[in-house]
Amino acid sequence: MDDQIVIRRADLSDVNALSQLSQKTFRETFMEDFSMPYPEKDLQSFSHSLASPEWFANIMVHPKRAAWVIEDKMDDDLIGYALVGPCNNIPHPDVCSNEDGLLHRFFMRREQRNQGFGQQLINVVLLWLEEHYSARPIWLSVFSENFKAQKFYAHYGS
Repeated sequence: MDDQIVIRRADLSDVNALSQLSQKTFRETFMEDFSMPYPEKDLQSFSHSLASPEWFANIMVHPKRAAWVIEDKMDDDLIGYALVGPCNNIPHPDVCSNEDGLLHRFFMRREQRNQGFGQQLINVVLLWLEEHYSARPIWLSVFSENFKAQKFYAHYGS
């Protein structure tokens, strides 16, 4: 890995930067890349609930959840992140809620995509999931029109 790029487990000192990165990558991915017309009130709701510093802080202190970040050490800027934990929100008949593992979010800033950082991050994340949810399947959810992400994930199993 490039010496200026570091993959590390996120901690409470990262919650503000993670909140900002989450909002940025959500907009880049869904509104810009996929041209989804999210109303501003929905974006505000997402920002205040599922992308707030408090929401990320809850991830950090939960014993069965974890977050990783990709950090550019040249400017201490976060360029990607992943969230993992128990699978308790996928409506599928084979899911054993809170027993199966889930790759909940996996986002990279647009200008940092296709440089191999995602491959390195997913390898770290999958090791953690296998260690913490070894007896059960690992799940993920991905936007049905995100064929590039689906192709990426297909390399790591079905």
